[in-house]
Amino acid sequence: MKHNTFLSSDQKTMSHFICWEPTCEAIGTVQIIHGMAEYIERYHDFARYSNDLGFVVVGHDHLGHGESVLHDQPKHGYFGKGEPVTFVLDDIHQVEEWIGENFPNLPHFMLGHSMGSFALRNYLQLYRSEISGAIFMGTGKNAAMLSLALSLTKGLNLTAPEKQNKWLDHMAFGSFSKQFPEESRFNWLSQNQENVKEYENDSLTGFTFTNNGFYTLFRLVDGANREGWAQNIDQDLPILVISGEQDPVGDFGKGPRKVAKELDEAGIKDVSLVLFAELRHEILLENEKTEVYKAIGAWLQKRLDADIKD
Repeated sequence: MKHNTFLSSDQKTMSHFICWEPTCEAIGTVQIIHGMAEYIERYHDFARYSNDLGFVVVGHDHLGHGESVLHDQPKHGYFGKGEPVTFVLDDIHQVEEWIGENFPNLPHFMLGHSMGSFALRNYLQLYRSEISGAIFMGTGKNAAMLSLALSLTKGLNLTAPEKQNKWLDHMAFGSFSKQFPEESRFNWLSQNQENVKEYENDSLTGFTFTNNGFYTLFRLVDGANREGWAQNIDQDLPILVISGEQDPVGDFGKGPRKVAKELDEAGIKDVSLVLFAELRHEILLENEKTEVYKAIGAWLQKRLDADIKD
């Protein structure tokens, strides 16, 4: 596992990223785009599993996450002044370019989880990348009240961008925990309550977004769900939609099904949908994570074989 940095698109922050390399000859690369209020090192176990299959795994901390903050004035949940959505997408592109330069001629896959899945859905509309496949994990439609949320946060981003907004956090996610019996407000993340406890006790997870953070998040959700979004994606790109069916972000399976249907209706030739009936949001950290790893690994290998034949 090698840590490194690059200058973010905000031209201020040194963004942190990690590269996990296999001990065997590499057969492909996987770029991970992590979710809201977490950081890339949480994907260590999945990265090591992927290494054993022969994949190089690379991922960065988004602006305002993990170690990608200005160290003289750290602010988690803040993406930056100007065009924060552009910063998010351009940083993803910088990492993809780094992978291409350092591991040329290898098939490249991209995996976005939760907020990262919405970012990836935007990214694939903007960048016609020559990649071998994309994985949308923990994704959904999330269109209810989005117009109002965008309007509200646009103004708040102008007047108080760095202020944490607990009211918005409660409005966006407060109902999620009510669906499950455990007392934690993060119970919806996982059936695996050890994972939930670690999330609660980690200073780099579960923080409240700033007004700027929520504005960026809602713009990413909007861009991933606006009418015709799937028609802007390369029809030859294999896509896996994978989630827990007890995930409130995906409206308990309805969201991923709609996303897969929209991709299919847009003419995407290879769309796969995998739902785990009992799992919640963070399927890579559930007790049953090995089954999830195997499902992703099998999908990667199948697309890798098809790419080699082509």
